[in-house]
Amino acid sequence: MDLKIKIINLMRDKRYRPLTLFGLAEASEEQDFALVQKILNQFEDEGKVVRTKKDKYDLPERLNLFTGRLRTNRRGYGFILADEHEIFVSRTDMNGALNNDKVMVHLLGRRFKDGNIEGKIVKVLKRANHAIVGKFVVKGKTGYVFPSDKKIFCKIVIPPKSTLGAKTGQLVVCEIDRWPMNKMPARGRIVEVLGDASDSNIEIEAIIREHNLPLDFSSDANKECELISDTVSADKIFGRKDYRDIFTVTIDGLDAKDFDDAISISKDKKGNFNLIVHIADVSHYVDLDTALDAEARQRGNSVYLVDRVIPMLPEKLSNGICSLNPQVERLSFSVEMSIDSSGEVKNFEIAESVIRSDARLTYEEVDEQIKNGAFEDKKVEKLIGDLRELSDILEAKRLKRGSLNFETIEPKVLLDGNSKPLDIIVRKRTVATELIEEAMILTNEVVAGFMYHQEAPMVYRIHDEPDYEVLMQLAELLKELSYPLKGKINHPKNLQKILAFAHERPEKLLINSLLLRSMKQAKYYPECIPHFGLASPCYTHFTSPIRRYSDLVVHHLVKTILKSRFKEKKVDRLATELYGICEHISISEREAEDAERESVNVKICELMKEQIGEVFMGTITGVTEFGFFVQLDNSAEGLVHVKFLNDDFYVYDAEHFLLRGERLGKIYRLGEKVMVKLTKVDMGERRMDFMVA
Repeated sequence: MDLKIKIINLMRDKRYRPLTLFGLAEASEEQDFALVQKILNQFEDEGKVVRTKKDKYDLPERLNLFTGRLRTNRRGYGFILADEHEIFVSRTDMNGALNNDKVMVHLLGRRFKDGNIEGKIVKVLKRANHAIVGKFVVKGKTGYVFPSDKKIFCKIVIPPKSTLGAKTGQLVVCEIDRWPMNKMPARGRIVEVLGDASDSNIEIEAIIREHNLPLDFSSDANKECELISDTVSADKIFGRKDYRDIFTVTIDGLDAKDFDDAISISKDKKGNFNLIVHIADVSHYVDLDTALDAEARQRGNSVYLVDRVIPMLPEKLSNGICSLNPQVERLSFSVEMSIDSSGEVKNFEIAESVIRSDARLTYEEVDEQIKNGAFEDKKVEKLIGDLRELSDILEAKRLKRGSLNFETIEPKVLLDGNSKPLDIIVRKRTVATELIEEAMILTNEVVAGFMYHQEAPMVYRIHDEPDYEVLMQLAELLKELSYPLKGKINHPKNLQKILAFAHERPEKLLINSLLLRSMKQAKYYPECIPHFGLASPCYTHFTSPIRRYSDLVVHHLVKTILKSRFKEKKVDRLATELYGICEHISISEREAEDAERESVNVKICELMKEQIGEVFMGTITGVTEFGFFVQLDNSAEGLVHVKFLNDDFYVYDAEHFLLRGERLGKIYRLGEKVMVKLTKVDMGERRMDFMVA
């Protein structure tokens, strides 16, 4: 057994009492004291063990200490997700920690109504923000950098000799020389001047650096990539299940450049379906313990910014040999399922395979063809017809068990060749997207269930139940909007009724958004915990290995079972690293989502700046004591500040989520439609201001 695992297992034993270095060496039967000390030092740096004042070692949780990643917000406080605990940390108990830092926290024992525990950070284990992007400002003789990321609520002092010639108002990158501690501010030096904060392209560059998104691949990864053939040779096909003669298509967005998944389907006379979901076999080309694997693990996922894609894998793989492009042979990992007319999977097979996609379809053309009932290809018409019938069955079954279907919009900003925004297209869930969504959900469940019953190491996609107190706050709002509420709001059936009721209401998107925000964030975890949003007892991510490292790891683990490869050292090591991998890719996923959203907001602001003075219809999406937020139909959102409500003196009624005029009694309520005029756009703050028209 690996010495690291042996030491940890010793300390996890219920009979364990804190031991010194020599005591642990003796208990683990290791005579190399220097090696034991090295391991203990590493564990201490990682927060896995704690050294007491008597130089004895113990697990943090025995001492009421936990490690986790700090997530702060604009209001100054934060939360640490440590094991099963969500720990609240006030601004005064940060101890110099910043957003995304890995920290050790001491529980204070106080519990809140929502079940959260309060803690105090005692140690920063690993810094996440060695370089910080922000606006440089000179006040008097002192220079400061104010971070662009509002979740980092500390200014950085820049000595006069460390400004790199930056001017007030410019966006810069600074490195930290001294971290904030007690009442001492952070101090740093500017290492790069990005440019004017009002330039949207500079803002995108700032977002890339702000979220530490790597633009270049390592030389070792590029060298490995160069050795990979651009075609599938006969020897690569040998031993694989051959699906090349079965009609197969991909269905993706019009602007998609890499194709993770393809579909084959047929239906017999009894109404049973044979669905085959083919997934790009990325794990064949990206093996464990390679430079490409290390690069993919570090990135965690591809990032889809408004003007570019920062891929998890080099383009030769992501858009080339791994992508299931039409009319070429590709290696795949297929899940073939026999499904009866009620949507039950009667049997399935998971196999390494080879396919040759017959056509590349887009969501847009499929939706158009379904709408008009006019298909140019009879095979495509048959496939879409069978897939649509099965999709309806699967969706009905999923909803019956308590799954939630949220109606959301995704703004897509159209850019010209110079990255200038031209228009905003609002994407919604369509029939075509539902076809693929249902097939992928089912595939992920089948693979997750297979690995669970094998009792094998696995990466699951989990989603905890929402906090009851949070939902009760939402219930108060829904009552104000006259929503019929009966029974416990946290029951999936009642949440479904809320979504169904909202479907016919003008505030539909707002209610969906508020309900979605009341949910806990889904994450990756090595233990099987039900997925609340999908009402799935066992779920994973298997279907997008080109753009998600989680899926790539799952492919390796599934192949381990299929080929009985557990004796391989690299596979055994992967199994021991799953907790760390899951934490890392959960964090990188959130960083990617934040970066993607912020980049879209930058270009929306740039587009809307040309429309200052114009009048729009919008929906009130938030009400505070200082005004209310309005979202336009194109997804742009801004603030109507209370100081611009000149017709009366308005008072905030928190209980009823509204502003009320004291003299005339006019009300601005959450969810209502309102005409507003755009008055100001601040590119640096990515903020818009409106006034009532």
